[in-house]
Amino acid sequence: MHFAQAIIPATPLDIHFLAALISGHRLPPRARPLIKLILQSATYLIWRERNARVFSSVSTSAAGLRLALDCLIRDRLIAFPSQDHSPSLLQFYF
Repeated sequence: MHFAQAIIPATPLDIHFLAALISGHRLPPRARPLIKLILQSATYLIWRERNARVFSSVSTSAAGLRLALDCLIRDRLIAFPSQDHSPSLLQFYF
């Protein structure tokens, strides 16, 4: 997982691993919403890519999907204000 290597060292193999990771107590508190956002954004982009391939015969490369995922996550994280004087989720993402 390119975006969360600081949080998750290895690529998750299935959805059950991610669910256990999110509900586990080993993560820093700021990592949980970020992992959820990455999962939601990836699911959305995969579904959108599937629909584009089925209904319009247009496909996007893996690099294009990764760039779209990065842009989607950054845009969403900008909307979350930082609490108190702690770093924002966007700073934590980097």
